[in-house]
Amino acid sequence: MQHLTMRNAILLLFFTLALPVASQVNGTITHDGITRNHITYVPTGYVPGTTVPLVFVMHGFTQSAEAIMNVTGFNALAEDQGFIVAYPNGVNNGWNTSSPFPGGSTADDVGYIGALRDTLVAQFSIDTTRIYATGFSAGGYMSHKLGCESPKCFAAIASVSGTINNGDVAGCMPQHTPGVLQIHGTSDFIVSYNGSVFSGLGVQAVLDLWTGNLDCATPPVVTPYSSSVELQLYEPCNGGSIVAHYKIDGGGHTWPTGATFSATNIIWAFFQGFTCGDISTAVKEPATTALAAWPVPADGEVVLEGLTGPAPYMLVDGMGRTVRAGRAAGPRSVIALDGLATGTYLIRMLDGSGRSVRVVKE
Repeated sequence: MQHLTMRNAILLLFFTLALPVASQVNGTITHDGITRNHITYVPTGYVPGTTVPLVFVMHGFTQSAEAIMNVTGFNALAEDQGFIVAYPNGVNNGWNTSSPFPGGSTADDVGYIGALRDTLVAQFSIDTTRIYATGFSAGGYMSHKLGCESPKCFAAIASVSGTINNGDVAGCMPQHTPGVLQIHGTSDFIVSYNGSVFSGLGVQAVLDLWTGNLDCATPPVVTPYSSSVELQLYEPCNGGSIVAHYKIDGGGHTWPTGATFSATNIIWAFFQGFTCGDISTAVKEPATTALAAWPVPADGEVVLEGLTGPAPYMLVDGMGRTVRAGRAAGPRSVIALDGLATGTYLIRMLDGSGRSVRVVKE
């Protein structure tokens, strides 16, 4: 009986150790002579050797990695969707974004995020074609700065209530073609929607800068998202990129977390439309042939056009969840929507082109 009890205890210990466990890890790296700290969240379903996306989430001025982690809810989404999240800390709770406000950082933050990216890629099984950056307020400025200046490829960036300071405009010479998302409230009195001497460019100036750099089609296609939110889409752009803006009428300086508009879910859904291509991908690359899906709205199926041959795809809902995956047959393919709830979905191609197209299920 004693041997049986011991055997059961060993088996229990083995199975306990074998169970996957979500992990929130505090880490440090030294860059440019400064020891920097960060938080990494690894979801329960993570399996070493199976690559997963990586999302950087950057805090606002005076905030911290822990604060933005708690506000955004990215950990819960990462757990559901199976990606890793990194929350870096700025020096003195700030970022080097050429802000005119006193107390901002002068650290090499573009280099730091790049070094942290490389560290996490070495530590975990990261899909290096699916690394993304987002942030709130000063962290949003930092997201733009990474897209503008980093030699590392961030497949897409998203800024919530953050624009670009005047001192960073001249340095915005992107080496890659990220998808760009701007979420901003028209009543933001901290980072003015229309720009100011203190907050830098207004939202429209930021959109103009990116659409110019990425050679996007203009003017945007404007559609209502809700009674108070408008979606502006500039596409196509070089390298299959898109510049998008959710304009929140009356919105303030905040990270939206409501049931009808969750910035976290919107950002993740947007990110899934983009991947990094070869390291040589640059803004002068001709625009990839655009995808088209019809009819709009659709009922049981849509016809997908624009492919040159068979290609895998995934279907993503408005909450950023993958609801279906398959393989498109060729230049004119039928994608089934039967059994799906009414709403907007994204067909994301997995052929390395980074292309996607939105469809509406009625």
